[in-house]
Amino acid sequence: MKDFLIALLASLGVLAQIGAAVLAACIVAWLVSPSARRALAEPRALLQAWGLWIAWGVAAVATVGSLWFSEGADFIPCRLCWFQRIFMYPLVVVLLVGAILKDRRAFWYAIPLPVIGLLVAVYHVYVEVNPDAESQGCLVQSTVPCSFRWIDEFGYITIPLLSASAFALVALLLVASRRREPAAA
Repeated sequence: MKDFLIALLASLGVLAQIGAAVLAACIVAWLVSPSARRALAEPRALLQAWGLWIAWGVAAVATVGSLWFSEGADFIPCRLCWFQRIFMYPLVVVLLVGAILKDRRAFWYAIPLPVIGLLVAVYHVYVEVNPDAESQGCLVQSTVPCSFRWIDEFGYITIPLLSASAFALVALLLVASRRREPAAA
C-alpha cells in the first residue's frame, strides 16, 4: 500500500508539472498574442470561476500528502520540509475562504504563500542535488538532513519536487484566475 500511495502522489506531481507548464504557456500566449487572447477567452472565464477551487484542491492534496508522508509512511520531515509546510498548510484555509466568498482580493492575500514556498522548495531540490550546499542548520537542528531523499520515483520525483510542483501550480492558477478589481467610481 505504501508503494502504491508513493506512486500515486508522484503521478499527481507529474500531472501538476504538466498542468503548470500548460498554464504558464497559456498565460504567456494570453499576454503576447491577441489571437491567443481570443482563443483562450472561454478557458480563462472557466478559470476565473473555478481557479480558486482548483488551487484549493491542489493545496489540499499537497497538505494531505505531506501529512501522509510523515504520519503514514513515517518519513521524518527535515527543517526545509517544515518551512514548506508553513507556506502550504495555510493555503488550504486561505484559498477555501477566498473560493467560498468569491473574493476578488484572494489573489493578493494568497499569492505570497506559494511564491515563497516555491522558493524554499527549489532551494530544497538544490540541496538534494548538491548535498555539499546543505547548511549547518539542516545538519544540526534536524534528525534528518535536508539532502536525504525519502523517495525517488520515475527517476526524478522527490518530496521537495512534489512540493515545488504544487506551489508552482497554485501560483499559476492564482495568476490565471485573477480578476481585475472594478474601477472605483
